[in-house]
Amino acid sequence: MTAEDDLVARYLAQLQDELRNVSRPVRDRVVREIAFRIAAERKDGDDVEAILADIGDPLDIAADVRERHGVRERSNWREVAAVVLLPFGGVVIPIAGWFVALYFLWSSPVWTVREKLAATLVLPFGTLGPLLLIGRSSLYAFALAAPLAVAAYLAVRLRE
Repeated sequence: MTAEDDLVARYLAQLQDELRNVSRPVRDRVVREIAFRIAAERKDGDDVEAILADIGDPLDIAADVRERHGVRERSNWREVAAVVLLPFGGVVIPIAGWFVALYFLWSSPVWTVREKLAATLVLPFGTLGPLLLIGRSSLYAFALAAPLAVAAYLAVRLRE
């Protein structure tokens, strides 16, 4: 394998990785089309670096494909931190942890405004979780279960 082949393989691998939250048929089609284009232009004797520069950055290609197919942005640590800190942040870091979670929640492009509002309005009870365990009323149990249910819903939506 030549250095040019290695460069092409890394480019296609990065493109495939950036498209991992796109359906497999779409991802495979896009990567295959780009690979065919690269191979065709290499047969013409063009420089591999020039070909790849002409095709564009894999990040930009992936963002365009996600936009055309209505796929949300890739998730990262910010979303995971929001899901974990929303129900438990106020317990781990009293009060401030929940506000940090809200920052992560609202700065993320992954969830819709409706989902963010639901999490913001339901999850304040998560900061009171340990105190609610002291009470014996079913209302207290609901108040504790609701934040956990919303966090679980956000986690499921994150995986989608």
